[in-house]
Parts: sequence; C-alpha cells; structure tokens
Amino acid sequence: MGFNAQSWDIKQDENGLIYIANGQQVLIFDGTDWISVATNPEMVNRSLFVKNKDTIYFGADGHHGILIKDDDDYTVEPLRNNKKDVAADIEEYWRTHYINNEIVFQTFRNLYVNQGNIITKIPAPYRFKWSYKVDDQIYVNDLKYGVFKLQETNLIPVVSDANLNENIIGVTKIDGELIVITDTKGLYKLSNNSLIPVRFSTSDEVQKAQIFSFLKLNDNRIALGTVSNGLYILDLKLGKTENINKKNGLQNNTILSIYQDDEDNLWLALDYGVDHIKLNSPLTYYYDYYGELGTTYAVVKKGSLSYLGTNQGLYITDNNSLNPDNEFELLINGQVWNIEEVDSKIYVGHDKGAYALEGKTLTRMGEDLGAWNFRSYSLPGHNDVLVSGNYNGISVYEKIDEQWKGYKLKGFEKSGRYLEVDEDNNLWVALGTDGVFRFSLDFDAKELINQAFYPVSDFDGERISLSKVGNKIVVTSNYHSYTYNARESNFVKSEIGTNRGYAPRIFKKEDETWYLDNDKVVVEDKDDLIELHELKDQLVPDVLNVFPLNGEHKIIPVFNGFAMYSKKRKANSERIRSDILIRDFISVNSGKSYVSGSKIPFSENDLKINYALPIYGQQIEYQTSLNEQEWSEKTIATEKTLFNLIEGDYTFRIRAKYNGDFRESSFDFSIKPPIYRTPLAYVLYLLLFLLLIISVIGINRYKMKKQERVLLEEKAKKLQKQEEEHKAQKLEQEHKIIELNNSKLQDEIKAKSRELTQIAYVNLNKNKILKKIRDKIIKVQDAAPQKLPTNSYNELIRLVDYYITDKESKLFEINFDKSHQEFYEKLSKNYPNLTSKDLRLCAYLKMNLSSKEIAPLLGISSQSVDVSRHRLRKKLNLGSKDNLTNILISLK
Repeated sequence: MGFNAQSWDIKQDENGLIYIANGQQVLIFDGTDWISVATNPEMVNRSLFVKNKDTIYFGADGHHGILIKDDDDYTVEPLRNNKKDVAADIEEYWRTHYINNEIVFQTFRNLYVNQGNIITKIPAPYRFKWSYKVDDQIYVNDLKYGVFKLQETNLIPVVSDANLNENIIGVTKIDGELIVITDTKGLYKLSNNSLIPVRFSTSDEVQKAQIFSFLKLNDNRIALGTVSNGLYILDLKLGKTENINKKNGLQNNTILSIYQDDEDNLWLALDYGVDHIKLNSPLTYYYDYYGELGTTYAVVKKGSLSYLGTNQGLYITDNNSLNPDNEFELLINGQVWNIEEVDSKIYVGHDKGAYALEGKTLTRMGEDLGAWNFRSYSLPGHNDVLVSGNYNGISVYEKIDEQWKGYKLKGFEKSGRYLEVDEDNNLWVALGTDGVFRFSLDFDAKELINQAFYPVSDFDGERISLSKVGNKIVVTSNYHSYTYNARESNFVKSEIGTNRGYAPRIFKKEDETWYLDNDKVVVEDKDDLIELHELKDQLVPDVLNVFPLNGEHKIIPVFNGFAMYSKKRKANSERIRSDILIRDFISVNSGKSYVSGSKIPFSENDLKINYALPIYGQQIEYQTSLNEQEWSEKTIATEKTLFNLIEGDYTFRIRAKYNGDFRESSFDFSIKPPIYRTPLAYVLYLLLFLLLIISVIGINRYKMKKQERVLLEEKAKKLQKQEEEHKAQKLEQEHKIIELNNSKLQDEIKAKSRELTQIAYVNLNKNKILKKIRDKIIKVQDAAPQKLPTNSYNELIRLVDYYITDKESKLFEINFDKSHQEFYEKLSKNYPNLTSKDLRLCAYLKMNLSSKEIAPLLGISSQSVDVSRHRLRKKLNLGSKDNLTNILISLK
C-alpha cells in the first residue's frame, strides 16, 4: 500500500479505529492492519470528522464530501452547494467540525455550514487562518480582524490585536480562561478584554520552534506541535514543558496536527509519517540518533552525577535530568559492559578490565581483560573485597592501602558473565546453555574449589539464567524458577508463568520485581503486573539489567539510547477496550458480509473473519476457537478463514491477552443445510423411496406383460415373416413375369416402331410418286395438242392431290414422339441444349437407321443428315473415337 509522506488530520471512531487524512486517501488503522480508501486522485485530503464507523466527512483541496461504508466497501459522496459555486470548487477545506448536528467546513475564505442538504456559506472578514472547537463552540481567527466565535450563521468578535492577529493559530480554554496561541509570539491569556503574555520554562524555545498545531489534553495540559522541534506538552499551572522530538523518538520534527484518542494517547500527523505517543505509558525514550554516545549498556546516578556506559565509552554529565541532549564528558573510550554501585562505591566493567570510579577519576583494579559485574565478598580480616566475572574466568579484587590488587582465580577458565555470591559466601556462575557452577573460594591460594555443577538437563528448558533475589540464589529455566535450598542442598521448583518471560533474570528493586529476557521486560508490584510491550525488539541482546535512578525511575538499556520507566505513570486499564472488534465476517466465495446471528447458505460455507483489538503501540497476539474446540496457537494474524463448514450452529470466539488479562469477543452464526439435506428434502426422499418401490413393482408387472407380449409378437413376427417371404417369392415371380412381359413388349414396340417407320417411308415414297404423276399430267396437258376437257382435267388433278397428304406423316411424328417420350426426357435432362429435331434425330439413330433412311423422315437430304449428326456429336460432347449410334442405343 502506497502511503503519502504527509498526513494532515487524525480522528477515531466509536470502535477505536484510527482514520488519517493522508494524501489522496483516507487511511484506516486497527492497531495491526491498514486499509486505504481513495477519495480523489487529484486532491490532497486536509481534514476529517468521523461521525461514526460508517460515515466519515473529509475536506480536501477543492473537494469535500462523505465516505459512506456499505458492507466491506466505502463510497465517496461529494458535497455541493445547491447553486453552482465556482469559487468553492477550488478552495482548500482545512478544518472539519461537528457541532449542533451540523458539519462545518473551514477554508481560507469561507465557513460552510452543512445543514442537511443545504450548505450555508459564511465569508471571512478578510481571510481565515484556522478554526477550532472549544467547549462545543466554533472559533475562527481572521488574519486581519482577530478571533471570532460562530453563533448560528453569524461571526461574533472575541478578541483582536493588530500586533498578533497574523500570528494567532488557535484559542483554547484552561479553567474557564481563554488562551490565545500564536506561532512565534508565544501564548496569551484573555483577561478583561486584554491579552496578557503567558510565560513558562521553555517559552523562548517554543517560540523559536514556531507553533503550527495545538490540542488541549484531557488533563488540562496543552500539546503544542512545532515546525522545527517536535512536540511540547505544557502544564500551565506548573509552567513546565516536556519536549518530545526526533532525538527521543519522533520520525519528524514538523507536527501538522495532534489528536488524543480515547485511551488518552496522542497521535501526531507529521510532515513525514504518523507517530503514536503513549502519554499514559510508564516509558519515556531517549535516543541517540546521531551516534554521538552509542548503544547504552548501563546507567548509574550518584549524587548530582550521572554515568552512562555505552559501546563507545564511559560518559558523565552533571545535569540532574538524564537526557541525550545533555553535555556529556567522555572519561574513557571503548566498550563499557556494566556500571555497578556496590557498598556505595561505583565500579565499571570495561573491555580493558575492571575500574573503580570516584567522581571523574578511574582507577584500574587489575590486569585481567574484560569485566562483567561486581559482587561484594565477605572475608574475615579483609575489607573492600570484590569478585567479578571476566572474559576468561573470575577475578578477585582487594583494596590495600588505597591501592587495588587483582588476582585471576584458578579453577575456572570460561567467561563468567553472570556471577552471584550467596549468604554462605559461595560463588555461583551460570553458563546459559551449559549449566550452573557452585564454587567456594580459597582466598590464600587464589583458587576456586568446585563444589557442584548443575547441568541444563537438571532443569526443564534449553537455557538458564541466574539471579539473586533477596538472599536466595534463583535459577530460571523455561517458565519456572528454581530456588536453592542451602539446608537441603537442592532446588525448589515453582512456576513463574509465561507472562514473565522465558528463563528471565530477576531483579528485586525496592517493592518491585523485574523480569527480563531478550524479548520481554515485566514489572510486578503488589498491585499489578505490567509487561512493557514497547520494549520488544529494542532490547540489547544479553544486556539483561535494570538500573535505578531513584525511587520512581528506572533505566532499561535499548538500542541507540535508553528507556526510562516511571512508576507513577501506569496505563489506566479501565480506559482500554475489553472487547475485540470483529471488523468483517464475509463469504470467501461471494464476498457478502454477515452480522452476528446470520443464517448463512450452505453454498457460502467458506467464511473469513477479520478482527482486531484496537490497542496501539504494541503487538497483540490472538487465539481463536470454534464452538467448544481448544484455543488455537497464539498468532499476531488478525484474520481467520473457516473452510467447508457443515450445517449447524456455531460460535466463533477470539481472545487476546493484554497486560495479563484476556479480552474476548464472539460471533454467533448458523450454516443452513444444503437443499438436499433439508427436512423438506428428507420428506421428498421418503416419497421418492415409496415411489421407487411402487415403480419397481409396477415395472416387474410391466416386464412380465411385456415379456408375454414379446413372445406373442415374436410368434406373430415369425408368421408374418413366413407370409412376407411367401409374398416376396410370389412378388418375385410376378416381377419376373412382368419383366418378361416388359421385355416382350419392348421388343414388340421396337418392331412396331420399325414397321411404323417403314410405313412412313412407304407413304413418303407414295407422295413422291403421286406428285410426280400430277406433275406429269400437268406437263402432258400443257404439251398435248389435244387437251383433256377442263372438268376431267381438274377432277383428275384433285383426285391426285387428295391422296397427296401429310396426315400420315404428322400422325407418324406424333406416335413416334409418344413412343420415345421417356428417351427424350432422359436426353433433355442430360443435354438441355438439344432441340426437338435433335431429339428426333437421336431416336432415328437409336433405331440404327442410316442417313439415307433418316433423310426422307426429316424431309432433308442425306448430306444434311450427316451435317446434323456432326452437330449432334458436338452437343453431346463426343470425341472422335466415340460411336454416336452405339451411345444412343445404350442410353436407357
């Protein structure tokens, strides 16, 4: 998710979720996960008001509107004037307030009061700077005319000072008195219509840092956000301030806005990032961001002097308040492992060895390299005897005539980082993964006598720690403590619990007991047990120590500095939510959201639950359980997916542990059975079963009847088959007879056709002869000297003409065509370009007539018949080798 560097406003809803105006989006944070809701890609969001978890008003550059939550999504609904206001479209909406059920937006030129669907514009007298809500009233300051109060839609003057108006950035009230805050000219109190300067310990410093934002806190202090030096928290009654800047934890020193959440902690919108400050946290951090001092290993305060041991050296400051901003003097460079006060004297464990420290003077105590810690050793006849673990074993130091003598003790050659001396003067040395040694000391021989070794396997964990609690030697392993019983020479085991760390070192500091491992620091007193969650991942490995500054404050080394614990500043657990917020309960398949008590279709039996405990500034571990199942393993995940749930009623439970107490929430829901497992479905199954039985009985009866019917049908079919075979034989015989008859008829037709042709041929010859006779009669009549009588001549001519006729010829053509009709149809289908004369020629050729025989039938010469035959061959697409007559004869 891409976050913008700048954030301008922060608010919180009734469930504890945090909303941040960040660039072109609104960020939503539940303590673990972030959600980004885009508003307008072209405009930077400047202000927010969270009416409730479903309705968030926002103001941006040239744009203002509402984010409305619908199921799991947010939609943006712009706000507009009823009449188009072009100027309003390009304004920057810097503040958003809610008062008297109305939303008020402030720009540099106007106030916009949103009354339902009506937006009333109230113009600035000159130019507005900022607006702020004080005791349920809206105040706004004008650069030229000072501070005004909004009453309904009117601006009522409050205070004006020509020398300050341009500098005023806000007003607030403390104990009923109006406090005017300026950027670089300090704070003023309004008294008798006059502004009186308010002085406090860092007035000049705050003015120089330039105040940009402010907030009246719930305890009547004022938080001042500056441009160049972070946050100042001002107590006007005491006139004191507390400064939090980049040196002690902030990401950036420019604070654009401040918000106090419902746990009284502060959220800072910075020029680069967002910071969360636990005002009620018992921890205050001091970081060396510039690497001037290095990683802290030990801190001791002696009188007015404070000593700081780091990986870079031993430093001293005479400032009463220990702070990295102090002036530190380097006494010796190099790695400092420890600083301890033993019998009111200060000793330093250094990489080069052991040193005695008095004021600013260091005295080397021996020649052995490295020193881890120092313990007083009681020896009759000797004063000022100390034992110390070092890189190569254990050393003993004795001060004689104001001079320190150091001796390396024989009998132990390993690094003795953790060393304790019991009430019987025995020396105990722990090697974390090996075990615990118990020695007695032969001081004259400068030798350790091994009395016992207790391996790690004697305890229940994989590593151990060694502590001295009161006068008792205590070994911790896993989540148990083992207290040595000198009288019985054994260890008494007891449970310390998982909430005090894994194999922690234990320190008794007045009425407090401290438990430290590499991941956890826990403080226990008679009233409470507090885990300092914020220190997780900040502790220096194996630097398991806590250093008292005074009765109230303790120092814990952390990377790049140290943390200061204040006994009086404990979190108010009553203000912390007791219920875990279930943010979403949705179907994996459809994305549909459900509420508690929902009856969910079986088709959506894969469900995802998102939840959170909105506690900020620490990591929360969760456990889940479905119905009466065992609680799951601890996890920081805030999402759980339930797959393939069967029908039934469910209770999904979530719990989280905070400061030793469990917060728990639950979500009830039901999975409906699939349609095939509903009561109606079971009734249907019963009906279907009965129907099946009835059907089986009916089918069996049907099959029996069908079998009888089949047998009868088969018998009938056999008879029918026999009858059909008989009919077929009879038909075949009849068919053969018909074929024979047809063949005979065809032969007869062919014979008749030939006869007919011959007759036609005879008739044609007869007509020729008669025509010749007529022509001869006419010729004789014309040439004879003696002519026939006219009547006789004409009658003779008529008689000859009467017998010259084409009727036989036409009748022949008609009958010929009818007898060859089927032949014509086949030819026309195959060769549609043939004429009637072509068809008749084909018929004559099929009868195997010669050209001479065909010529008189067509009334043309034999040469013309040959020409027609040639043309016919082309129309029939015949080659030179194809026999026309044979092809026509073969055509059936």
